[in-house]
Amino acid sequence: MIGEHTVTVTPVGGAPVDVSCLVDDVTIRQGRDDTGSQPEAAGATINVSCDSDVTPWPAVVDVGAAVVVTTTLDGVAHTRFVGTVTDLSLGWQEAGPETPDRVQAQVVAVGPLADLGRRTVGDVPWPQQLDGARVAAIMAAAGITLDPLTSDPGTVEVLARDVDSQTALDLAHEVAQDAGGLLWATTAGDIRYADAVHRRGVTPSLVLDACDVLVTPTWSRTTEGMVNAVSIGYGVAPEGGEVPRYVAQRDDSIARWGTFGITSTTQLAARSDAVALGDLLLVQNHDPVWIMGNLPVAVSDLAHADTVALLALETHDLIQVTGLPAAGSVPTSTSLWVEGWTETLTFGRHDLELVVSGYCRTAPPPRWNDVDPATTWDTVAGTWDGAACLGPSQNLGRWDDVPATTRWDTVDPATTWDTYTGG
Repeated sequence: MIGEHTVTVTPVGGAPVDVSCLVDDVTIRQGRDDTGSQPEAAGATINVSCDSDVTPWPAVVDVGAAVVVTTTLDGVAHTRFVGTVTDLSLGWQEAGPETPDRVQAQVVAVGPLADLGRRTVGDVPWPQQLDGARVAAIMAAAGITLDPLTSDPGTVEVLARDVDSQTALDLAHEVAQDAGGLLWATTAGDIRYADAVHRRGVTPSLVLDACDVLVTPTWSRTTEGMVNAVSIGYGVAPEGGEVPRYVAQRDDSIARWGTFGITSTTQLAARSDAVALGDLLLVQNHDPVWIMGNLPVAVSDLAHADTVALLALETHDLIQVTGLPAAGSVPTSTSLWVEGWTETLTFGRHDLELVVSGYCRTAPPPRWNDVDPATTWDTVAGTWDGAACLGPSQNLGRWDDVPATTRWDTVDPATTWDTYTGG
C-alpha cells in the first residue's frame, strides 16, 4: 500500500509552502550502515523541476530553509524526514523551440545531527558521571535538552574531562562509542541517546515474510567484525605512565581463525566496566556469524497494518523475517535490528531498503531473570559467561518483561506504591 507523499519547505522567518507538485523524487538516508559506527545525520536529496514560463521557481526553496517530508496513509501523516537545506543546484533542460525551458534543481537537506557537528562546546569541565548524563550535558551545552523519558541514563561511569572547544557531535560520539551507546535521531528529528542496554527486552514490532522482500535475502558469513583479542584502556594514567589496560583473548578462536584484535583507549573510569566491555566483545564476536545486511521491502504489496508498522520503524526497532529458504546452516526465520534505511519517494511509488543486523550482534547480555524459569544451572548450555545471547525476549509474566512506559524517577516524589495508579 502506497501513501501520498508531501514535501513542505519553510524559509527562514517565513511560512510553510507545499512544493510537492514540483518534486520529481526524494531519496532519504537514515541511521547507520553497520554495527560498529555511530549513526550519521539523516540526509535527503530532492529532485525538483518546473516550466519557468508556467510555474516560477519557488523562492522559498533556498539554503537554510526547513524541509519536512511526509507520507500520508488513510489520512494519517507519517514523517519521513526533518532537516535543513544545505545545498542547492539549478540548471535547465531544453524543452524544445516552441516550449519554455524546464528548470531542474537538486536540493540537499540534512537532519539535526549535522548541526551538532558545527556547534563547539566545552567551556566548563565535566565531572565523572554516567555516560547518559555526560551526553546530556554535551547536548545541553549545544542548546539541546534530552528528554529523560526517551533518552537513557547510561550504564558506565566516564572520566571527568576538561574540553577546550570541540564539536558537540564529536564529543558525544566519543562517549557513546566508549560506553556502547548510540546518539541518534528519530525520523521526526528528535535527538536521543541510547545506552548499552537500550535494546534489552525489545520484541519484534513487524513480521515480514520472505515474500515481502523484493529479492531473495542473501546471507554472508565472513570474518568481518570478528574480535578474539582485546586491549581496553581505562582510568587515569599515572604521572609519567600509561593508562591501565584490560587485556584478554579467546585462545580457541585464535587457534581456529587467527588473531583479530582491537586496541582502544576509552573514557571508562572503572576497570570493571572495561572488563565487561572486553569480555562482551570476545563472547559476541569470536566466531564468524551469518549476516544479512539489507532488506529491500516490497512496500506496495504489504497489507495496510504492515505498511503502518513499517513506516513507524525507527533505529533500534526489532523485526522478524520468516519463510526464508532453507540452505545449509542459515536460519529460515530470524530476528533483525533496524540500523537504518534508504528510501525513495515518487508519485505512486515508495521504495524502501532496510539496513539490518543480527539480533545477537548488539543485544545486551542476558540477565538471569531473562531466562525461562525452567532453566537451571545444570541445563545451561556451556557457561553462563558464554551465554551472550539467548534470542529475543519472551514474556515470562514478570514485571521487567513488560516494556517501560514510565520510569520511577520521573514520577512525582509524593507518589507511593499505595497511591500509584499507573501511567
